[in-house]
Amino acid sequence: ALCLRLYGIYTSAPGPYVCILIAAHALTCMATPEDASGYAPLPSGAESSDAPGAGSNDAPDESEESKQQRRYYWTMALLNLLETGAAAGVSKFTPLFLAARGLDVAQVGVVLAVAQVCRFLGGLVFGRVADKTGRFRGVLLGTNFVSVALALSTTSLLSPWHGMHGWKRVVVLALLTDAYAFFTSPSGTLIDAIAVVAQTRGGASYGSLRLWAAIGWGLAAVGMGAGVDRYGFSAVFIAYGIGTGLSSALVVACFENPKPRRPDAAAAPASLASVFLVAPVPLYFLNFFVHGCLAAFVESYLLLFVATEWPLTPNWFLGLLILIAAVFEIPVFLYATRVIDRIGVRPCLVGAQLLFALRCTAYATLARYAKSTHGYLWFVLLEPSHALTFAMMWSAAVEYARRAAPPERQGTAQALVRGAYYYLGVGTGSVIGGRIIRARGYEFLYELGAAAMIAWAAVWAVLLAFASRRRRPADSLRDGLLEDAGLS
Repeated sequence: ALCLRLYGIYTSAPGPYVCILIAAHALTCMATPEDASGYAPLPSGAESSDAPGAGSNDAPDESEESKQQRRYYWTMALLNLLETGAAAGVSKFTPLFLAARGLDVAQVGVVLAVAQVCRFLGGLVFGRVADKTGRFRGVLLGTNFVSVALALSTTSLLSPWHGMHGWKRVVVLALLTDAYAFFTSPSGTLIDAIAVVAQTRGGASYGSLRLWAAIGWGLAAVGMGAGVDRYGFSAVFIAYGIGTGLSSALVVACFENPKPRRPDAAAAPASLASVFLVAPVPLYFLNFFVHGCLAAFVESYLLLFVATEWPLTPNWFLGLLILIAAVFEIPVFLYATRVIDRIGVRPCLVGAQLLFALRCTAYATLARYAKSTHGYLWFVLLEPSHALTFAMMWSAAVEYARRAAPPERQGTAQALVRGAYYYLGVGTGSVIGGRIIRARGYEFLYELGAAAMIAWAAVWAVLLAFASRRRRPADSLRDGLLEDAGLS
């Protein structure tokens, strides 16, 4: 049974406030699969079927190409399944693990916030190393090995914190958790960079492969939750080691190091200021940061909220909530591009803001009124909303960055989206949320989350309206393109 006595020593570490545009300068050197000048992009899938047998009616001389496409599809599907599934349990059950080991909710928030900073720094460091050396597989396998070692050392089987008390235990657990975050940070980027080599033409869309990632995420979360009920938290970290080992073996067997094309020396990339400091682009990235701060109330604390308010909640049920959210993400990711093309980026972002406020209001209502032993069952009805509050928001954010930046700045643009939302936003929100919970409880946290999101949506609308009136005439052509694309 999960022990959720939240005790420990209060900590007052500051949140990870970092200037987004300064980080962008460093990110220009990072090896990311979106760098149009260095790597062949994955196909959009808009003009071809995602099904692995889409070429069954092709001419006989294309049969070998169809087989290659099918091999690529199922290899990438299995890789997404294993990689995402392995990370699911550690990602979602870490707050519960830390609380069960004696950290109070404020300390949990600080550890999670530092973990986001470590992921940001790790992505920069290992991406740069891989780019300089060209040994993408070597860097990936090395970081996977270290992350598995850290995960296993966190279990009750190899626990260096065993017998420690007070600050010593807090510090050791924080070091293990944040070091793990540092070494797991490059896995997604490096796998994407390696995978593009396996593709000659055709393939699968982002939404199609995201389906397998969602399946792996959801099923692994349920299985790991059941494992925690039966064997304790060791099951989560051991399962991570097994899944990461299998995905590493698949990379060794099926993929080669990518060979980036030589950039055109005559083509000078657009400056950061000319891309990201032209209205209304900074306001959109500010929105991603604020949305990430408030989303941390759910992303970092939802499972801890359920397990604390309803102590009899089984861990397999917590995994089921993750599965439900993942399953309902699938159609959103598959059809998000069509929706965005029809109504635009901004309406999708505003809709996600309003639905997030409703979601937080529902959580606060359950905290106040659902006092029965099995009150946690209500969350089965609420978690499908994750598909719109996150999946639609994230799809719109990625599409905004794609449209707003030129090809030579796509890597920086996508890294800024992730950095603004996850590394800065969720990291900062984890610190704030932990202190709010400690002082006022979960009900107040979600009431504040709903009110803050509504207030920010109103402020953001005013800022966008003000920015649209102050655009320089020299930017009129670019502004017109943004408006036609549904960006402003």
